[in-house]
Amino acid sequence: MKLNVITLALAATAFGVIAANAQTTVIEERRDPSVTVTTDTPATSTTVKERGGLLGTEKKTTTTTTGAGVSGDCSNKTVHKEGLTGDKTVSKTTCD
Repeated sequence: MKLNVITLALAATAFGVIAANAQTTVIEERRDPSVTVTTDTPATSTTVKERGGLLGTEKKTTTTTTGAGVSGDCSNKTVHKEGLTGDKTVSKTTCD
């Protein structure tokens, strides 16, 4: 009985030593830094047409343009209203 216990303890110790000798391999992958290319985005324009007022007699057209100007950092908003009382156009340009 004592021989079985000693054999079991010896086997457990040997197994622990074998497990402790396991090797760990670390694989590192190194890449060159990424290159960022900045391109100029073309100007984009959005037009929204609405009808409103009494019986749909008024018409409103809103045009928003971004990326305009020499440096491409300007935005332009134009609102044109047509109605029974006359036409009116308002334009606003914002440059950063």
